[in-house]
Amino acid sequence: MMRNLILSLVLLPAIGAFAQQPAPSAPAEGSNWQHVQALPAGASINVNARSSHANCNLKSVDADSLTCTHKKDIVFQRADILTIKIPRRGRSALIAGGVGAGVGGIVGAATGCSSTQKNSAWGCFLTPTRGEAAGVLAVLFGGIGAGIGAATDLNRSTVYRAQ
Repeated sequence: MMRNLILSLVLLPAIGAFAQQPAPSAPAEGSNWQHVQALPAGASINVNARSSHANCNLKSVDADSLTCTHKKDIVFQRADILTIKIPRRGRSALIAGGVGAGVGGIVGAATGCSSTQKNSAWGCFLTPTRGEAAGVLAVLFGGIGAGIGAATDLNRSTVYRAQ
């Protein structure tokens, strides 16, 4: 009871301070177009417009349009662009691979046979020890996670979003 009271007294000011923080104001209409203009030429981007989309390399950006190349030049008018994203497939593969390896290690450690059981008369026949199972499943799940992360590009960065 006393521990809960002390914990409440410690956390209450922190929660109150967080609640009093002003909400971040929404950026002005089109204000993040400068981020697009700052991208280097040749950067790989994904443009999603009202009538089409393209994975291409940035060629040029001005105040009203964006030009990129994918076998030929493609021009998007700024008013038609919904989002511009930068792919991060390598980073996505590393993150998902790490998560998969962690999950595989935990599952392997939880389901493997302990060394005392393995050495007993009624031991775990043909079952790997917890360490072996953790290692094998970490590699297996890590590879699966890396493939999923690269395919889905879960860590892509949004550079521009129409408002």
